[in-house]
Amino acid sequence: MTALDRLTALDRLHVALRPSLRDFSLEEFRACMKGLEPTLEVQPKHRTQLTLQRLRFNGVKSGDFGFHPGVNVLRAGNDKGKSSVLKLIHFCLTGRNELKKDVDAWISEVELFFQLSGVRHAIVVDKRRRPKGRLVRLDTAAHHDPAGTELDPLHGAEVLLEFRNTKQMQHELEAFFNGAFGLRPLMGTQKASRKDSDALLDSTTSYRAYFRGMYINQDLGYNALITDGIPYGNLYMKVVGMLLGVRGIDAFFAVEARRAHLENQLAKEERYHRRLEESFELPDLATLNGEIDKLERYVDELKVERTAAFVRATTKDLDQQLKEITEKLVAFDNIRQQAASHLNAAEIEMRQMQHEASELEAALASHRALSAIHPDRCPVCETRIAERRRHQQSADGQCLLCHEDLPAEVDDEAFLPIAERRLEDARASMITQRKRIDDRRANLDELDFRTQQSTQLKSHLQAQLRAAHQNTVEIDREIELETRYLGRLEAQRDSATRLVSEDGDDSTMRQMLRRKQILDAVVSHLRTLDAETNERLKREFARRVQEYCTTIGFPGLEDITFDHQLKPQIRQNGKDYSFEELSPGEKVRFVLAFYLGMAIATAEDLEHGAHPGLLLIDSPGKEEMVVRDFEAVVHLLSLVEERHAASIQAIVATSLPAISAATPAEKQFFVENDDDPMFG
Repeated sequence: MTALDRLTALDRLHVALRPSLRDFSLEEFRACMKGLEPTLEVQPKHRTQLTLQRLRFNGVKSGDFGFHPGVNVLRAGNDKGKSSVLKLIHFCLTGRNELKKDVDAWISEVELFFQLSGVRHAIVVDKRRRPKGRLVRLDTAAHHDPAGTELDPLHGAEVLLEFRNTKQMQHELEAFFNGAFGLRPLMGTQKASRKDSDALLDSTTSYRAYFRGMYINQDLGYNALITDGIPYGNLYMKVVGMLLGVRGIDAFFAVEARRAHLENQLAKEERYHRRLEESFELPDLATLNGEIDKLERYVDELKVERTAAFVRATTKDLDQQLKEITEKLVAFDNIRQQAASHLNAAEIEMRQMQHEASELEAALASHRALSAIHPDRCPVCETRIAERRRHQQSADGQCLLCHEDLPAEVDDEAFLPIAERRLEDARASMITQRKRIDDRRANLDELDFRTQQSTQLKSHLQAQLRAAHQNTVEIDREIELETRYLGRLEAQRDSATRLVSEDGDDSTMRQMLRRKQILDAVVSHLRTLDAETNERLKREFARRVQEYCTTIGFPGLEDITFDHQLKPQIRQNGKDYSFEELSPGEKVRFVLAFYLGMAIATAEDLEHGAHPGLLLIDSPGKEEMVVRDFEAVVHLLSLVEERHAASIQAIVATSLPAISAATPAEKQFFVENDDDPMFG
């Protein structure tokens, strides 16, 4: 082992850059590159193959799909659920739910079984309300008990991670699959303007972005990965580069991100110096410091006053009084409701007494007994008696209810004393009842008066609290205004201090410019560090894509190359075209060739590639291609099934029957009747 081999990646990088950084010491170089050491190490990747085995779900709708290596075809009419099956797989693997609202409401539980390099796993999700579930590693033993009965597929599972909401599900799955596939959250800049927030300087490439390399989705127009819509973030280069295994891409973007931060700071410093140069007057530092001290004392006084106002606004005595009054008002209201109810009952009873007295007075005035007025009632207790029982009463000589003796013959004159006595009793009861009603009304008036007093006191206390709070708010506003003015004075003092200092702040500018010079050299070096390896990788990938483009129907295709940003350049019939210049049908065919080439080249030709070999293809050739071109797509899928079934799995959703010819019958799921859904 040579001395150079024993050096760290950072030291080796410094040795390589020594000719262009002669004036920089190793310590200065290390300080500038601090924290970037891990990204400089080129870690050989080991491809992890992802193969889906089974998707099952239930709820209002249910389904059970068993998948195989190679090409699987989901075929049914339009709007029959094919794309929903792919979106369910996408949901289980990323946590991103893109199902339509009606379909989403139909499905409550989902299970996805898959293999990672031969090791069986499953994701189980209960998606009612908020998604919750777990990812497990399954037992590799047979799924039958000693009696031969088939066990649940999740029997003996080892829980690897759990989640209880959407955000946690996405975060946990991203961490798991990034680790499983060897993907990194590459950093880059997406700051488009100096006016943008500094937070936009960092744009992390997420697992959701990487999943675009596995999902050809018709909703995204098939070309979301190739036509990158973020020109200043260069998402395309990061995603495709990592999936293909481009060497040095993580180090390149990490250093570029640091340089973007430094350039932003440098621009701010330059603007500050320009403002200083444009200043014509130099403020007196002694006067400025005196004004600052005076303002600081005033702000401190305001803060003390504000504290006192806050104490007044939140005094416990005032709050306790308000609480007690509120409780008293509630109690008064309950008592008043009871009193009003009792008064109402007494008034009803009074009206009944008045009615009875009126009848008695009428009977006495006409010298008739009550039995003559009410022949169906007992002449003593005046209880209504049925006809059949009156004869029984007369026979027994006694009322069955009041048990008073009844004369054998009814004599109106005999009953007049009874009526007079009852009238006197009724009038006495009315006088007593009237006094009771008057007492209850007086009690109710007293309650109303006390309630009114308490309500007024409560309003007074609330007004005091509002005034105290308002005073606190006004003091806060004044403190804020004075603090802003104090900040401007301090900024003027700092500017004046810099101007009168001997060095000014040139040393800071010089340090930043020196760090930028180091980072510029590193970025330039990283562009070419693995140039030979990356060029071989791009040539092999281009060869695969060109082979599949020829198979899929590109007449006159001469060559395909990829530039330094991995953007495709197509030479056809002696002319050069970019992807955007292709016809709609050619774009769809190129996208299929591109994705298949990326998956297959990673599996068989590119040893450091990270593509897991899974492709979800939604409705290829739905509208864009003529019959001849569509037959070429079927031929390409057939080649994948024949040559690469061991390392590639494609799940194709289509409404076109001809695609079924690309794979054996056991790998087909189809609905013959166009009126039936894919799942029920």
